[in-house]
Amino acid sequence: MKLLLWLFIFTISITSFADDVEERRQKIIEIIDEEINEIDRLSSQQQNSPQFLLRKAELNLEKARLWREKENADYLALKENVRRKVNKNNYFKKSNLYFNSANKLCLLLIRKYPRYSSIGDAYYILGYNAKEANNQKQAARYLNSAKSKTRDPKTKIRTQITLAEVYYNEKKYSRAVPLYEQALKTKQDKWWTKDAFNLGWSYYQIGNISKAISTMEEVYSLSENPKYIDMRRDVARDIGLFYATSGRIDQGIRFFQKRDEDFSKKLLGIAIVLQQQGQFLKAKSVLSYALKYAKNEEQKIEIHMSLLELYERGNQMQSHQKTVNTLFKYYKNDQLSKDQLSVYKFQLEKVSANLQRQVISKTYKRVLKVRQAKANQALDYFEKLSRIDDKKRAEYKYLKAETAFVVGYTTSAFNFYKETFEVSKEGEKFKRLSMDGMLAALGAMKQQSYASNVYVFEAYLKNWPNDSKSQSIYTRLFNNYMGAKKYDKARSVLDRYKQYYKKDYKTQEAMIAQLMDEDRKKGNNGAIRDWISAIKAGEYSVSNKYLIKLQELLTTLQIEDVQKELGKGNKKVALVGYHNILKDPFSTKKSKINAKYNLSALYFELNDPINAYKWSVEALKEMETKDVINFSTSFITIANYLFSSLEFARSATLSEYYIAKICSTKYRKKNTSFKNAVFIYLAEGDIEKAEKMISVGKQCRISDNDLNLAKFELMRELKSKKRYEEYEKYVAELVKTKKYTSRMIDEYLFLKNLYYNLGETQKAQGYLNYAWKLYYNAKKGNDSISMSSLDYFAEVLLENMKKTQNDIAKLKLSFPEATFQKILGDKFKLLETLIAQASKVQEVGSGVGIVNSYQVLYDVHLNLSKEVFEFIPPDKTKEYIAAFKKDINGSVGERLKQSAFFYRKEAKKAINKNEILNVNNFAFQDGEKPIKYYGQEASLIMDRGGR
Repeated sequence: MKLLLWLFIFTISITSFADDVEERRQKIIEIIDEEINEIDRLSSQQQNSPQFLLRKAELNLEKARLWREKENADYLALKENVRRKVNKNNYFKKSNLYFNSANKLCLLLIRKYPRYSSIGDAYYILGYNAKEANNQKQAARYLNSAKSKTRDPKTKIRTQITLAEVYYNEKKYSRAVPLYEQALKTKQDKWWTKDAFNLGWSYYQIGNISKAISTMEEVYSLSENPKYIDMRRDVARDIGLFYATSGRIDQGIRFFQKRDEDFSKKLLGIAIVLQQQGQFLKAKSVLSYALKYAKNEEQKIEIHMSLLELYERGNQMQSHQKTVNTLFKYYKNDQLSKDQLSVYKFQLEKVSANLQRQVISKTYKRVLKVRQAKANQALDYFEKLSRIDDKKRAEYKYLKAETAFVVGYTTSAFNFYKETFEVSKEGEKFKRLSMDGMLAALGAMKQQSYASNVYVFEAYLKNWPNDSKSQSIYTRLFNNYMGAKKYDKARSVLDRYKQYYKKDYKTQEAMIAQLMDEDRKKGNNGAIRDWISAIKAGEYSVSNKYLIKLQELLTTLQIEDVQKELGKGNKKVALVGYHNILKDPFSTKKSKINAKYNLSALYFELNDPINAYKWSVEALKEMETKDVINFSTSFITIANYLFSSLEFARSATLSEYYIAKICSTKYRKKNTSFKNAVFIYLAEGDIEKAEKMISVGKQCRISDNDLNLAKFELMRELKSKKRYEEYEKYVAELVKTKKYTSRMIDEYLFLKNLYYNLGETQKAQGYLNYAWKLYYNAKKGNDSISMSSLDYFAEVLLENMKKTQNDIAKLKLSFPEATFQKILGDKFKLLETLIAQASKVQEVGSGVGIVNSYQVLYDVHLNLSKEVFEFIPPDKTKEYIAAFKKDINGSVGERLKQSAFFYRKEAKKAINKNEILNVNNFAFQDGEKPIKYYGQEASLIMDRGGR
């Protein structure tokens, strides 16, 4: 067996110099197979001794490793698209077979020989195989068993290293560290540097930076000795990260300086790693050092490029902008590589787009300073992009303008849109977009500049002389020239407009009107005639209606001459001028109407009511409704003037014409004229015309209030004229209106008396009943009721009191005493009824009723008290009579007397408080003011005409 092992080692050493890897692998496998066969032969004699089982397991493990190398090579040689589709396990069947064989042998050994001295090696093989199969938990379990059971120092170290690797792979660094520390106490093995490198990373991961750095430095130092695996490149790659994250950048720089390393480049790499880990502050610090020790401009550019991305990811916009500005200088000096320029441009595009989104969003609308700062930065980036990318210059200029517009930099936005427009090529979409932007900016400006307006409008029409927006642009340009009093340029806009929009006569009319108005202001009538000649010649398109207006304009000029005379006070000359306009066969209808109206006004001023009326009616007959409304004040004034001049009929007729003309409108003065006409007709006693006017008022939608008022006055007139049948009709109509319902109570009482006098008692009773119904409804609704109606209803209720008064008087006191008490009790019951009746009378609210009810209460109580005082019981002794009188006078007679005085006092208070005038007032004055009041029966009333 020893011979075979020596041959195995010797063969490996010889074949290690061979060039053919596959041939070498096959030779090794052959030697392993020979040893396995020899072990099988010997073990048949010794019945599977633990030594043979362990060795066979080791050989199967080595054979599995060799086959795994080949299978890996074959698998990786497949094309990537093929490799993705195949079943990976099919390529590792042989190695898996030998790994499984090794595992089975070790498990057999452990089961049969658990106390075997080298049992730890079996557990190590199981652990190693589990690690290779990526079953880390199982590997840890087997390797821990191997560590505790092995007696061989080398196996123990090997087990500790392998177990440490398992924990390292599972990122259980705190468990890996003590294993590495124990295994790496001696530096005999050439793999010590590789394993110590993992230990350094484990220290770093658990936060023991000092040990991590010192371990890495020792690995680097030992790697210079060919006895050990050279890990210097890996250490140089990673140790800088340890220095940087621990804040020992200066120490790291010294480390690299000693070894003549380009530490600026190393620091840049470290910063990239830190950035990938999200440690932006540390990455920024490392880059600052890298920038400080940069050897040339190329390194500085590279560092600034890294800083640019770092600031963007860390949202440090101020620093990002400073770096952008620095790199822009390099760009202008043509020092950026193609890739660097691409990254630089990408950063500008990404950040500017993000800034623009933030500016547009609602997030920063209330934080004005922050929003403006972001907008300014976006503007700067878009400007730089426009300089970098010539092909997309118009797009970036446009984005710059859009950003400025959104944030409210209207003037700047306009200028940026203008820049975009000027750099955009013919037909490019940004040509049109920037023009639309300029138009929007102009609309948003508080004060628009004439120069800006003209620039935009002229540029628009030069590029798009007849598109969908051009019509309005021509108009706006025209208005700007007119506002600047550049009439020749305005005329040129009109001439350009008619080339493209010949049929649009409305716009041409509007432009011509403004230009002609300027000629009129200058008194240049010749120019006006030239305009009319050009229009008639077909140079411009206008409507027939407008052409008629131009002809009217000539008449208007004639009218203006008349007005000038009027302004000078030459009223008679003006009268002649207006009459001449009426006689002129070429005068338009409108000018004639105007002349008639002015004649009416002139005759009014000359105090000629007949002619003022005549020409007002003439003007009204021909005027359109809208003109009548415009001159309403004048017509109403003339109507009032006619009334004051005692021309009542003409005043009413003029109002009637006026109402008929504005009948269909909602003009409020229509109601006033309607009332004037109706009342004048009624004052004149012309009932038929008043009725006709009311009928017209209904057609012309005069307000219900004014119509009902007219009907009410007409009703009164019919009543005074004793035209009772018509009067009765209006009463029945007005009672249905809310405002006049309660006022009709008087009329129904009047109709009740009328029909009683005519002997139609049934009809009279019906009117009386309805009057009572109206009364109760009015009281319920707190409506106003006339005093005469209240007096009537109070007198009716007062009759009930007088009946009760008589009933009390009829009951005479008499003896015996029981009879006396009964009669007195009956009287008091009737007194209670009387008081209740008095309350109902007083509730009516009639002053007459209040005073008269108190009169009855006073009289009844006083008379009853006298009756009690004067009563003497018949056939009784003096002593009895004296006792009876003392008792009855004190308890009853005096109380009744005081009640009478109370009612007299209350009556006086009611008279004074409510200012009641009544004949019965005299009864309560006690001679203080012996004045009697008499009603209106004997008075005279003036009629509507003042007669």
